[in-house]
Amino acid sequence: MSDPVLVVENLVKTYPDGDRRLEILKGLDLAVRAGESVAVVGKSGSGKSTFLNMVGLLDRPDGGEIWIGGIPASQLSERRRTAFRGIEIGFVFQNYHLLADFNVLENVMLGAAVGRGGGFGRENRIAAMEWLERVGLAGRARRNPARLSGGEQQRAAIARALTAKPRLLLCDEPTGNLDSATGEEVSRWLWRVAGESGMAMLVVTHEATLAARADRTVVLRDGVLAAA
Repeated sequence: MSDPVLVVENLVKTYPDGDRRLEILKGLDLAVRAGESVAVVGKSGSGKSTFLNMVGLLDRPDGGEIWIGGIPASQLSERRRTAFRGIEIGFVFQNYHLLADFNVLENVMLGAAVGRGGGFGRENRIAAMEWLERVGLAGRARRNPARLSGGEQQRAAIARALTAKPRLLLCDEPTGNLDSATGEEVSRWLWRVAGESGMAMLVVTHEATLAARADRTVVLRDGVLAAA
């Protein structure tokens, strides 16, 4: 069995609450291997997004360690964290975050341009078109994102997240803004392309149907993770 892409050990996160610290994450442990998908579920306010921000190196924990590809996050400088995040981690957000000043192809190219460099050059253009073909959007490449449906925008966002070939894909409520039929379509595309790429995938969701697609589900409750 392959080594885990993601290892989280005894992760702690607190926030100020008057004259004390409120402990949101209380010693989380998790490992996700290449090709494995894990869904994180829990009530609103349980700390799911906080946890994803820690794993995505967007925020720092107050205790514990995160390893991605065997690299401990605590040993990365801010500059290295930014570069490492762009190369090793892909993000799919609930709100798509496609840039209105760029067409769909250019938005997808940004994934590789930011992560691995090369700007809007030929190599990244070819890679972006390949990903648009894989998510069924090759015919929409020259359109402005505003002309796409919500489901198409999310599929474009998935393609953008994968163009840099990250080891780890993080998804924060990826179908949260979609109706049930469109959400089901997007989730099929997500699992298909992520599975083909063999990356580790961590999905935060409140939707049972989406969580059911994962290889396993964990519940964030009272600041700790437990098997569903």
